[in-house]
Amino acid sequence: MALFEADDFGFGTTWRSTKLIHGGLRYLEHGDVRLVFESLRERAWLLRAMRHLVRPQRFVLPRLPWTRRPAWQLRAGLAMYDLLARDRAVPGHRNLSRESTLELAPWLPGETSGGFTFFDARCLAPERLALELALAARGHGAVIANHSPVRRIVEREWQVEAVEVEHGSERFTVPARTVINAAGPWVDDVNAHADKPAPGLLDMTRGTHIVVETVEPVGKEAVFSTARSDGRVIFAVPQDGLLLIGTTDLRWEGEPGAIRPTAEEAGYLVEEAQALLPGLGIDRDSVRYAYAGLRPLQKLKEGPETAMTRRHVITDHGQQGLARGQYSVAGGKLSTFRPIARELAERLGAGPRLEQEPGTGGNREWFEALKESGLPLATREHLRRYGLAVEPVLAGGEQVICAHSGAIAGEVVHAARTEAAVTLADVLMRRTGVAWASCRGLCCHREAARALAPLLDWSAEREAQEVRSYEVAVDYHLPGMDSLALAGAAHASA
Repeated sequence: MALFEADDFGFGTTWRSTKLIHGGLRYLEHGDVRLVFESLRERAWLLRAMRHLVRPQRFVLPRLPWTRRPAWQLRAGLAMYDLLARDRAVPGHRNLSRESTLELAPWLPGETSGGFTFFDARCLAPERLALELALAARGHGAVIANHSPVRRIVEREWQVEAVEVEHGSERFTVPARTVINAAGPWVDDVNAHADKPAPGLLDMTRGTHIVVETVEPVGKEAVFSTARSDGRVIFAVPQDGLLLIGTTDLRWEGEPGAIRPTAEEAGYLVEEAQALLPGLGIDRDSVRYAYAGLRPLQKLKEGPETAMTRRHVITDHGQQGLARGQYSVAGGKLSTFRPIARELAERLGAGPRLEQEPGTGGNREWFEALKESGLPLATREHLRRYGLAVEPVLAGGEQVICAHSGAIAGEVVHAARTEAAVTLADVLMRRTGVAWASCRGLCCHREAARALAPLLDWSAEREAQEVRSYEVAVDYHLPGMDSLALAGAAHASA
């Protein structure tokens, strides 16, 4: 068994998400009760098994003049949401008076007439959840390789025979009777490399977020509401002292690798944040960076973006008259990875083993190791994301290398030695999470590169190249408002 990733694990969609593990409250509007039930069941499992990464998150849903639904509909929807979450992994919803709503979220508008609270869950680092799944596969004997794109799916006599994989300057042929294409936004691109290409499966929508730093502390409560200008769903979620605000939902027909936030989208989110959270004084200068990701959804012949189902579909291309042994996964959500994997296993006759598979965060010994470390609270909170790997991370060095995130030197060592990191961006963006801090990792990236050089056998030239490449990656994937404005001006003049 082998896993090949064109860039880094979780790079394409997971890394750029809203970082929520939710049941899909808004999917009830479209009557997708089955998906909501499945998502809530998986949310409960993640809260138990991945507690180092997944935490309960309380949301305040305020009633505002522009709220799309009357109070009775909101109450009914939340009651249904609670009913579908039968295991009560989190508390149920509550109806709030105006005073109670503003007490929980004092930065809401004065026009707030009341509201509700309900619980979902937040994932501290979705990219690490994807990484842990890849590392678990490696632990079961799989070969995992990032920065190794598949360049051809080879078939012979209507049967998959091999894949050709590019790694660095070399290309390898790997025998394979079964190929599962779970490339997210790149599913159609990968299928185009087959000797018998499959028809397109995806429609994609882009979701842009901004991350802001506020003068007043944002507290622990998240806000779930609708945008004043167009009625879209909007979130404001605390993230390590910053506030994550999103998201847009616009159809995307371009190259998946070209996805980037735009100045218009970031400006839209700033304006909506000003309307929803006037007490926080958010403006363009509050924005530390923006980012955009793609939702790889099932192809929709017609209708608005919000009507695109989040359900997954598994396509057996052999049943389409193409090569036997070639499968594709389209749609789905991060939180429902187990049902997707279970369905694939059953189709392939592998048998369901996932129900018994323990999560890596179920054991609490790692938590005691953190408590006894003597490290600052911010660093201990940051290191929770490692779960059972906390002790080897601490053993690699407890010196804080990034005051903005609390990251320590041992994380860099652990990423290089154990977690298949290849580039500086792998380490700072998708292993340590340093890039999500207000500094975007630019306060410590040179120090991190120096530490990585002997671990990954980099020459001085390669170390300097990694520093430059990281700076380019930050500007492209996590741009500030000035960078977005310059890009917009350049596009307008072209």
